[in-house]
Amino acid sequence: MNAELPAWKSALLAKWDEIGAAAVFERAGMNFQEAFVQALISYKGETDPYVDHEWSVFQFPRLASGVVHAAPKVIGSGQNVVWEEWYFEDESSHHNVLRNHPHALEQKVVNLQDDEHPSIVMNIDWHYYDDADRRPLFLR
Repeated sequence: MNAELPAWKSALLAKWDEIGAAAVFERAGMNFQEAFVQALISYKGETDPYVDHEWSVFQFPRLASGVVHAAPKVIGSGQNVVWEEWYFEDESSHHNVLRNHPHALEQKVVNLQDDEHPSIVMNIDWHYYDDADRRPLFLR
C-alpha cells in the first residue's frame, strides 16, 4: 500500500512505525488505523502539514500507555504553533491540542516544567483543550 502513497505520506507512516505510535494507541484503547492511518490516506493536501513537527513517544511510569507527541521543532519569538499529544489517563484516552496563543476552544492554560514532555514545550503558556476527535489536527 505504501508504494501507492506520495513519498511524504509513506515517510510519515514509517516515522509512526519507528516510534511505536500504534502500540501507544492500542494500550490507550484508541484506534490507530482510524485516527492516524486512514486520516493520512484520505488527507487531500499535497505536502506534509507536520513537516515542522517532531513525532516522538515518551514512556514513563505514571502513564503506562506512553504518550505520542507531535511537537514543533522550533518555536520562534512571536510564532504561533500547535503541539499535540495522545495518551491514556484517568480511565480515558486523550488527544490534547495545545497552542501557544489564546483560541476559542481552550479549556485552560498550562505551563510545563517536567521530564514528561518534549523539552521544546517547556516554560511556555499553552492554551489547551482535550479534542474528542483523535485524528491529528492537520490531517483533517
